[in-house]
Amino acid sequence: MKAEKLNVFIESVMAFFSQIGSELKDIDTPYLNENSSPLGYDFSGIISISGPLTGCVYVSAPSIMLRDMLKIMHEPDHSIINMKDLVGEIANTVSGNARSEFGSEFIISPPQVVDGVPNSNYLPKEKRAYVIPFHWHGKDALIGICLG
Repeated sequence: MKAEKLNVFIESVMAFFSQIGSELKDIDTPYLNENSSPLGYDFSGIISISGPLTGCVYVSAPSIMLRDMLKIMHEPDHSIINMKDLVGEIANTVSGNARSEFGSEFIISPPQVVDGVPNSNYLPKEKRAYVIPFHWHGKDALIGICLG
């Protein structure tokens, strides 16, 4: 995947925060990372991609960020289950919005949520992923894009 296509993922995560009544302004420059040393936080929502492009898109965030997002969304239940649902929802939204750029053959799976960093079951070790770090209310998170 070409780096020029990363903007759709950046715009999608910004739109998600806008939908929940917040604003995401702090997004770092995307960079390539070896999948043999994947990056992530407490929970990762992973979307498998099939079609002309294959691989995955994932969003990884710390629990404190997800809990704060649930508060902003006026969700009284800040349980681990709801935090995992939220990170899966963010990944699903970001990937779903990417279909507008990549077309209807960009097939996305339902989200899978894992504790911590996605492992080699999701990220093939021989590939690299684009990492897009973002920061919200002083908390770090990221989008990982491993498509080829």
